[in-house]
Amino acid sequence: MRKSYVVVVIRNTGQPMELTKAPDYQTALTAAKDAITNKNNTEVHVVESKYDEANKREKKHIVKILTRENAGGTSGKARGQTPAVTREVANQATKSIMNIVIAVTVLVLLAGIMIPLLNR
Repeated sequence: MRKSYVVVVIRNTGQPMELTKAPDYQTALTAAKDAITNKNNTEVHVVESKYDEANKREKKHIVKILTRENAGGTSGKARGQTPAVTREVANQATKSIMNIVIAVTVLVLLAGIMIPLLNR
């Protein structure tokens, strides 16, 4: 069984891009740490490829995911400083607020219809 490693970067646009192939894990990890310093990359994945000669099948799985926070680079922020609110939490909060606004709007419209009908 042969093993090789591929470094895949996730760009700001969300598009994955294969960066380099490496024969061993340490070389792939070094390339991944270099790639995460690029401001256009949001994540870097180290993907392990195992090729089985007997079955002639290739299996791939992600062995390491690096982001700017866990890569050890400062990238303009103080080391160890994490954002107060992550993007996922902010998106969920925004969706919740929008749902509440829609619900209140529906209740106001329903009250505007029901009150004149009850007064008749």
